[in-house]
Amino acid sequence: MPDEPPVKKLTAAQVELLVEKLRGVPADAPSLDEAKALRLAGWKLVVAYCRISDDAHKRDAHGVEDQTRHCGRIAAVGRMVVICHYIDNDKSASKATVVRDDFDKMIDALERGVTEHGYPVDGVVCVADDRLYRGAYAYERFIDSFTTHPGRVYADDTGRHDLYGDGAEYRGLLGVAAARSETKKKKRRARLNHLARAERGEPVSGRRPFGWGDDKKTLRAAEAKVIAEGVRGLLAGKSITTVTHGFIASGITSTMGNSWQLQTVKQILRNPRICGYRKLNGELVTDSDGNPVVGQWEAIVSPKEWYAVTALLDKRRTAGGWDGSGDGKRTPRKYLSTGLLRCGRELAPGRRCHTKLNGAPARKTHAYRCRSVLDGGCDRLSRQGPAIDKLLTELVLAKLEQRNAERQPVEEVWADEVVMEAAQRRKTALEARWHAEEISDSTFFSLLKKEEAEIKRLTNERKAWAARQETRRHQVTDIRAQWDSMDLQQRRTVLFDALEAVIVLPGVKGSHKFDPATIIPVWKEEVAN
Repeated sequence: MPDEPPVKKLTAAQVELLVEKLRGVPADAPSLDEAKALRLAGWKLVVAYCRISDDAHKRDAHGVEDQTRHCGRIAAVGRMVVICHYIDNDKSASKATVVRDDFDKMIDALERGVTEHGYPVDGVVCVADDRLYRGAYAYERFIDSFTTHPGRVYADDTGRHDLYGDGAEYRGLLGVAAARSETKKKKRRARLNHLARAERGEPVSGRRPFGWGDDKKTLRAAEAKVIAEGVRGLLAGKSITTVTHGFIASGITSTMGNSWQLQTVKQILRNPRICGYRKLNGELVTDSDGNPVVGQWEAIVSPKEWYAVTALLDKRRTAGGWDGSGDGKRTPRKYLSTGLLRCGRELAPGRRCHTKLNGAPARKTHAYRCRSVLDGGCDRLSRQGPAIDKLLTELVLAKLEQRNAERQPVEEVWADEVVMEAAQRRKTALEARWHAEEISDSTFFSLLKKEEAEIKRLTNERKAWAARQETRRHQVTDIRAQWDSMDLQQRRTVLFDALEAVIVLPGVKGSHKFDPATIIPVWKEEVAN
């Protein structure tokens, strides 16, 4: 027999419609006149309060629907008639910031003595106290409104309870304390469970991650290929925008069936899962020696590649958001040399303008122009854009070819690996001495802090070294051969990595011939890795 297709979760709007049908006067409730007659005959007209904290798992309002039926059974046993349902679905009672609309409506009805439909209120039923309150403030509001009228009844699954006696205050506060204690225990158990699962390298529960199958361990080849190409594209100098277009061009949507957005792609590439690691509360999960725990799923890229990609993404972020490789935030990048060029016009003896030039359209091509006086420039320099771009490209490619010929090979072993191993051995030996009771607790923890600080420092240095080496490994060695296939962002990255600035002098007046001598590059010093 074929498996039945999974039941699709309802939308929030659909769930709210279901809950709205349950609210108010029940379908089998007596009319107002009939209810008053039952009241004269000794029956109590009560409201039922139903609440569930989390309906996200199934999202079908089944929890509060079950509670309405059970409240009806509780009422029938005690000669009570439910004349109104107050329902708060998917709302916590332990968080002070959560507004429970129907709880507030019930409080109002208790204070007035009648529901909004005109039924007298003789009491309240619910399946358990903790559906009504989990904090002292909510309990006090309920008791104060409940006791505004005499002779009311309160019942839950354990039977009727007198809320007018002195013992009611103690019983309620004990219930609040028990509820708060249980809430804290649940949170603590959840945290410990998450930590234990993370330390075992188990996958996170929930929706399957892009790149893996439903078991969250086995790779989906097509999706994994898209991620791997994105990582290596970034390391090769592509912009995150180009990488995102690569995700879109693959024809594969996200696990939720959505089209790709730049922010979503960045989240995937920054997630340590792609190299086999896992984060918890924003930090990598590590073992007792400070090494990242390897998960039980297949990795897509190496840890070195992931470290390098995260370093690149962090480098390209600013306080104001994502930054193009240039001088300002959110600045359009239409031309190759925008942000590099500086106006070299002499304003006075010994003083030049030095304002950055802007790229602008000019007769089917573009030009680089000094900014207006109001923007801090001199507004008196304009040079041919294509000629400058072509010259800078040739100068930079020649310089990089020279550097590549002189460049040392990528290091495979971190120079301080022996120092790290020694620090970890000292920590292990210190713990052994403590377990053997050779040193006091005070001495142990004092020395442990020092060793842990040293291991953390070395770990960060090793990560930075690995990122630098991986970036060098992915650098294009034959840039001239690759230049035509690079996008604008990649080309700009090459120029900005090689040049500090470019001083542009005025051309010869009356001459239309481009003079390379008027373009003066200021080279960056190559930093040794």
